[in-house]
Amino acid sequence: MNKSITSSKNLRNQSGFTLVELVISIVIFSVIGLFSINFITSAAVTNRLVVGQKALVDDAKLAMEFILRETRVANASINAITFTDTGSSASITFYKYKGLTQDTSTGPIKYNWTGNTLTRISTSTTTLSNQVTDFSITKTTESGGGEYYKFSLTLQGDNGEIFTLNTSVRPRSLI
Repeated sequence: MNKSITSSKNLRNQSGFTLVELVISIVIFSVIGLFSINFITSAAVTNRLVVGQKALVDDAKLAMEFILRETRVANASINAITFTDTGSSASITFYKYKGLTQDTSTGPIKYNWTGNTLTRISTSTTTLSNQVTDFSITKTTESGGGEYYKFSLTLQGDNGEIFTLNTSVRPRSLI
């Protein structure tokens, strides 16, 4: 008899989880896991979009910086700068007013947009971007006779992101 009292006392002192407690903890951990996976997935998608947009902005800024620097030192005497803009393609051609220390050439420079590609053509051809969806050039003449050129460059990334950069420049030889 002493033995049965001891074994029943041992059963009451045993600790552990009930089936209900285990099921509740599994449900709670599953909900927390789903929220964690959703958070991590959305963070990864956001990161991918931000990286794509940054690359797009960098491409646009680099291409526009090339165009502006060289247009700024273009020889703007009568009809020295020529451009075409048909809406589906555009180009601007000019001669530098004078050679620079880094580039002594004053030969013709042409920026050309056809399809999705914007290129710089001089003694060699350099591709500035392959994601261009629009490139436009307009010449504005001020009432005092000054001229400046407006450029608009739109790029579209692989994930559908779009970036447009607008700026204008006045050739120094007109100042």
